[in-house]
Amino acid sequence: MDASPSRLPALEQALADPPSLPDVREQSALAGLARRRVRPIDLLGHSVAVVAPSASALSSPFLMQRVVGPGAWLSAVIGFALALLLSSVFSQYATRVAAPGSMYTWVTRSLGPRLGLLIATSMLLGYGALVTFGVSASVRHGTAAGESAGWGEVGVPVQLGLAVVVALVCVAISIRGVSVSTRVALSAEVLLVLSLVLLAATTFGREGLHLDGLLSLEGASPGRILLGASYVMSITVGFESSAALAAEAERPFLGVPRSLVGTVAISAALYALAYVATHAIVTGADARPRGPAQRWFPDDIDAHVADAVLEALLCVGYLTLALCALNALARVVFSLAREGLLPAAMGRTHRRWLSPYGALVAMAPVAVLPAFVAALTGNEIGSITSRLLGAAVLVLAIAYAVVALSVPVFLARLREVTWAPVVIALTAAALTTVVSVLDVVDDLDRGRWLACLLAALTLLVGTGWYAWLRRRRPATLAGMGIHDETIAADLLHR
Repeated sequence: MDASPSRLPALEQALADPPSLPDVREQSALAGLARRRVRPIDLLGHSVAVVAPSASALSSPFLMQRVVGPGAWLSAVIGFALALLLSSVFSQYATRVAAPGSMYTWVTRSLGPRLGLLIATSMLLGYGALVTFGVSASVRHGTAAGESAGWGEVGVPVQLGLAVVVALVCVAISIRGVSVSTRVALSAEVLLVLSLVLLAATTFGREGLHLDGLLSLEGASPGRILLGASYVMSITVGFESSAALAAEAERPFLGVPRSLVGTVAISAALYALAYVATHAIVTGADARPRGPAQRWFPDDIDAHVADAVLEALLCVGYLTLALCALNALARVVFSLAREGLLPAAMGRTHRRWLSPYGALVAMAPVAVLPAFVAALTGNEIGSITSRLLGAAVLVLAIAYAVVALSVPVFLARLREVTWAPVVIALTAAALTTVVSVLDVVDDLDRGRWLACLLAALTLLVGTGWYAWLRRRRPATLAGMGIHDETIAADLLHR
């Protein structure tokens, strides 16, 4: 139908003056990062690498059967169910906010900067412990593989030098770009998963599939089962680390939630496979005391060869853990620096490779600090990092509980509250608290106090940090919680 003459001037004016752009920035607070570069599969590889499920599955089922005894399988069910609940909780944020600060940004947006700084302190300690553990464990298992292969014993000074080399390699790969580091991690994890599946298949072929008593609860202790669940939770910490790469993901609101759930699912599947295989080894007709490596290999395989292969696989797994945990830690430091909470130099990015090189270089000494301390005190380089990681798990568990408790507030502020995510979040917070408290009680009964000390230190540092900023730099607190946002370059009409 033809437009009437009276409407032609208005129509011509509308065509001449297109709609104005929304109020968006030309550049986001995260400028310099490689936006929309990480593929979903690479994001999953990163998250899986931090959990290191293949490395854990090679030894954890044996440990669980010895420590928990009857009902160890139920401990695994509870532990992985808790991780799945937490992945659902974190997905509530990951589908709405893409931030390199991940958990601390989520809590800041929900409950304010006071608790946000506590979570940031927890993440710095927890992710830092993961990095140091990965560096030390990769050196320890790598040198053990060399010794089994006949290369000779490696002393502590050489191990310390290797730890420095491993840390520098991780930093160099990370500076080269997030696409490179995540694809390296994905390739390594594919190799490790295939290796574990092959070892399990050879075990079933040698021992048979023994299912009798696999799910028995006869003689099980509820307390030990829950303690076992806390151990399973400890081997899944860091599964949320892919959220720190959200601003660099191709489709963050889809890719990050899938990586969270996918990491838990893969970890649970690999653990279940290894658990069934270890049950066959323990109850098989040829069951007899054998070394840790020989349990996975036939008797006609030389013990030194078996040790070398298994130690080499563990070395690759923990090296990849160090690489990916360093990337997650660097993003948290980068976010804090861009907000003005840490020195601005830590917020610099590489002009060509778009990586947070300022944070990566700053965290390099942290990666080898515990190894240096251990060497100076005459201990093996992994003696401190193992205890530090075990204690840092409590700090991260507290952070997980706080994040879960903040979900109702977060959804209420968005006016998107529904009963299902609230119930899941409260259940996850309650279960995390229960298993953490039982773990603390067990530690104190055994005279281990490091976890409680680190938790108290985290509370003290976070509270002091907030008090200082509130007094000296209140504007910085008001600017906390930066995240990726739509910029002018993202719009079709410019």
